[in-house]
This record gives sequence, C-alpha cells and structure tokens, in this order.
Amino acid sequence: MESKSIYYEGYSLSPLDVFEWIKNGAFEYIKAKNELGETLFEECRVIFEKRFAVNFPKVESLIKNDLDRGHVSFVLLVASLYEAFLEIGFSDKTALLWTEESINAPTYSFVAEGTEQMLDTASNPFEALVASSKMREQSYFGDSFDFERPIDDDFGYVLHIKKCLFHETLKHLNKTELQPLICRIDLGWINGIKPPKHGLRFVRPVTFASGTTCQMWFVKEDLTIPNIVQ
Repeated sequence: MESKSIYYEGYSLSPLDVFEWIKNGAFEYIKAKNELGETLFEECRVIFEKRFAVNFPKVESLIKNDLDRGHVSFVLLVASLYEAFLEIGFSDKTALLWTEESINAPTYSFVAEGTEQMLDTASNPFEALVASSKMREQSYFGDSFDFERPIDDDFGYVLHIKKCLFHETLKHLNKTELQPLICRIDLGWINGIKPPKHGLRFVRPVTFASGTTCQMWFVKEDLTIPNIVQ
C-alpha cells in the first residue's frame, strides 16, 4: 500500500486480499504493542490458527465463490482472534477491546485518508462516492448480499442491505455479539467524508448489530446554504 489513493484510483483489492491485509496488520499491531511478550504472542497466534481451522467447517457451506471466501474468512479472523484472546486468559471485555483494536486500527488511517483524498479530487464528491458504492455492491460484495435501493437520484442514495454474509457467518458461529465490531470497520471510509467540504453526508441509522437490516444513506448537501445551526 504505497499510496493512500491507489485503492480509489482503480487498484482493486479482492475480499481475499483484504482479509490477508487485515490479518497481517492485526498481528503486526498486536506484536508492536508489546504487551503480551514474545511467548504469549506466539501462543496466541497458534491458538488463533487452531480456532480458525476448527471454525472453518462450520461456515464452509456459506461459500459459493471467491468473493464469499474472502468475506467469510474475514469474519473467521475476527471470531477466531477473539476466541484466542479469551483462551490466553483475557476477560470478555478485554478480549473484545483487543480484537476491535487489532482488526480496525491498522487500516483505519489508510482508508479514512484515502476516502478523503478521493472525495477532495472528485468533481462531484456525491456522485463519486455513490458510484464507488454501486461498483462495490456488484463486484466486491456480490450475490451473498441483498441490496435494495429505495432512493437513487441526484440528491440522495439510500441503500437497504436485506442480507449480509458477515451477519450470516456470525450466526453460524454463534458469535453475533461481534457484529458491532465488524460494522465499525466501516468507520474508516465513513469518517473520511467531510460534509462541510464534500457537500454530502453519510448516515447509517441501523445495522445488523441493532436491527434486522442495514441502512446506508448518502445525502447530498447544498454548500451554498449557510449552516446556521451551532
């Protein structure tokens, strides 16, 4: 990842690529924290690999293609790392915190800054972000996610995700308590959107962590109208 804009300029990472990127980043992050010590770090990594291998058959039936394999592998990464932290003696609260940090922190700045840079250089940031979303819905997420678009016009794009492979995988693993953690990985690109500068706002009023669907609202804002709300 030499440039934070490369992903947004056409370099297409597959879900399997992203899984490997996040996995490698997670263990580099854990090691760099240097709070486990070398022996416990290696023990944690061995336990993770064992848990991943044990968990895989539980969700293998969900995999229909390479896109699915990457998405399912990402969820397995989260669940198996969480289980590894528990097995080395962490409390549930600490295991959740360490899992979220390890999964989300290493990629956050890259994605947030890359999103902001892409929108900064777009002639129409709203159209650029909606086009990126539509492309990813088709070529990155695929048929194991069910998307509905009740609004799609020049002023707003509302996406209802009726089925989510991440959520289905967690249900198969009986680990739905990890859903909020997985949803928060999107905060990188979400926080890369700067409404006063880009003229658009993103809202996610519900996810599978809090409801039976996930909604994403992309709303165009008129920058010529002053914001009088303080």
